[in-house]
Amino acid sequence: MKKSIVWLVLCLTTTVVQAQSEKPNILIIITDQQNAKMMGVAGNEWLKTPNMDKLANKGLRFEKAYVTNPVCSPSRFSLFTGQYPSAIDMRHNASKLDIAALQKIIPNAMGNAFAKAGYETFYGGKSHLPGAKKEVKPYGFETFISKDERDQLAAESVELLTNRTSDKPFLLALNFINPHDICYEAIRQFPPNNRPPADVPVPLLEAIAIPDSIDEDDFMAKYVPPLPANFEPTSDEPRAIYDLKELHSFTIDAREHWTEKDWRMHRYAYHRLTESVDVQIGMVLDALEASPFADNTIVIFTSDHGEMSGSHRLEHKTVFYEESANVPLVVWYKGMANGQSVDKENMISTGLDLYPTLCDLAGISSLGHLPGLSFAPLLKDQKSDYYSRRYLFMENELGFMIRGDNIKYTLYDNGDEMLIDLEQDPGELVNLSQNVAYKERKAKLKALLQKHIEEANQ
Repeated sequence: MKKSIVWLVLCLTTTVVQAQSEKPNILIIITDQQNAKMMGVAGNEWLKTPNMDKLANKGLRFEKAYVTNPVCSPSRFSLFTGQYPSAIDMRHNASKLDIAALQKIIPNAMGNAFAKAGYETFYGGKSHLPGAKKEVKPYGFETFISKDERDQLAAESVELLTNRTSDKPFLLALNFINPHDICYEAIRQFPPNNRPPADVPVPLLEAIAIPDSIDEDDFMAKYVPPLPANFEPTSDEPRAIYDLKELHSFTIDAREHWTEKDWRMHRYAYHRLTESVDVQIGMVLDALEASPFADNTIVIFTSDHGEMSGSHRLEHKTVFYEESANVPLVVWYKGMANGQSVDKENMISTGLDLYPTLCDLAGISSLGHLPGLSFAPLLKDQKSDYYSRRYLFMENELGFMIRGDNIKYTLYDNGDEMLIDLEQDPGELVNLSQNVAYKERKAKLKALLQKHIEEANQ
């Protein structure tokens, strides 16, 4: 009897694997508010992320991966549609949307394209997708869990991978909430007048607490990250940054009132929250590795935006500084030609480029025209000539930004400008917008950016 059961299980497993060998499964893991520096493999010595590191060491990690808009809902809209948020007039989470444009785009969303190609599509955790509230069905996904984006999401994902018997390929999008809970630290200390008091998540309270068993001075010296090297505001910083006072008052309140200890403890909590989500991700990756789908699944790891974490005396996101806009991006699948490597050169727009890349890898056609570029050739170890993104655009509620090579130019809605030479100034400490030595480069980038803005406003 036992031999018969084992034989039946082996037959079912073999059938699933054989049926899925034609098209790859896809697992997308998205954290919330994790900047690119928040992994041990990225050189951060103040946290331990063994599961993210393991995935990064197996796959290809992109160091120049950027979001289309460093805020939750606009960024997630891009990730799952491949379109700029401005395509639906979305500049921030609470934007009044162009509903007609949204209704034209959603039918062509990632989930719908993959469902049409025969995939079963699942979505778990945080949604925050425009026009859908907590429903993701319009974007082509079936919600398998929505209430808990922490441990429960990990547990339900493990169950799905462990008990799955369908012979269809799957697209599984997991959206973990942390380290986003760090958002509430400034909000709870400086409650905005224009919103009700926030419920502070328990994980943040646990992360920010100094353990009773450790002397405070000893704790600060040994366990708490130092201030970042670019802690001070940029010289000649655009006054548009202070428009955040009207939009998100707590961000500027923290800048003006927090002590160095406050900033360091904020950074400490951010690191602990990142470690907590790493554990949850590890549960999912272990389940995948133990499943019959391990040899035929493409794994993507990224985040919807970053967190300033004290750089330029700022917390939260929104701004175009690297800490807010640059996110982790790791791709791994068994047998990939360019695994166990790091791409330091190619700029990737995660919101625009991920969707067409997955379509390319899965051998399916996306629905409708997408402005992004597939970076699948980079995964296949082809020369970067096959992926030629010379410029990268970004949007937020304050203005627009373009990056070309190592030069970033920002034009704010109030007319302020910012020009950063990342090669000479990786900490973004000097605004070169009025430097005559950069006049020609600035003029070229400004013209390209103004064209993008005009197209976005059409």
